Amino acid sequence: MINITIVGTGNVAFHLSEIFLEREGINLMEICGRKNNLPSYFNDKINYSNNLSKLEKSDFYLICIDDDQIENISKNIKIDKHSIILHCSGSTSINVLSNNFSYGVLYPLQTFSINKSVNFNDIPIIVEGNSIESLNKIKTLGLMISGNVLKASSKQRLAIHVSAVFTNNFTNYMRIVADEILKSNEIDTDILNPLTLETSNKLKYLSSKDAQTGPALRNDLKTIKKHLNLLKGTGYEEIYKTISSKITKLNNEL
Repeated sequence: MINITIVGTGNVAFHLSEIFLEREGINLMEICGRKNNLPSYFNDKINYSNNLSKLEKSDFYLICIDDDQIENISKNIKIDKHSIILHCSGSTSINVLSNNFSYGVLYPLQTFSINKSVNFNDIPIIVEGNSIESLNKIKTLGLMISGNVLKASSKQRLAIHVSAVFTNNFTNYMRIVADEILKSNEIDTDILNPLTLETSNKLKYLSSKDAQTGPALRNDLKTIKKHLNLLKGTGYEEIYKTISSKITKLNNEL
């Protein structure tokens, strides 16, 4: 049985707590946070503490908090050399945990929201360890929650995180822009849902370059001009111009 303590009460902490409670061979010892009580969206059977100095002994301590607080929290958790302390950040170096004897990273590459469940079986779990022994133990933990565990250095993980921002955060922002354009023209935003799904599904069969379509790829200046005229005064003209120019250049590579 692997005993685990989670530090943090945000989105990642919540979803990890759910999968840890579900998987055999894992015992979620407790969650530690700053609040007086465990937030109501967590399972009420979980033990909770708001005192880092009084945590129960665990095999793993997972720090699931804002990146700029990871190092400070790590220095305030008292663990022995038989325990491993991990953070779950995509962009933070493993070295912020170097004050500990055994440490590493377990980064689930997924977007998490409290009110949306996820299937951990297919989520890439990016792992790193400060030693072969630590890495092997972290891999074992990763494989208990996902069938897709990958070893990566801190530099590689940062590249993965930047790519994820482009794929997820920036793409979602584009949908926010699209929704605003539709709403301003009194059109139901659900009209885009089939297109959004097909765009994602195509990437299962085509490379991202091969899946690219649209007026910029065709260098259809007449349509681009119409779009820019419609966007006047919205504040989105420059975004449209910048991305369109990049896509037009991409056409020369295809």
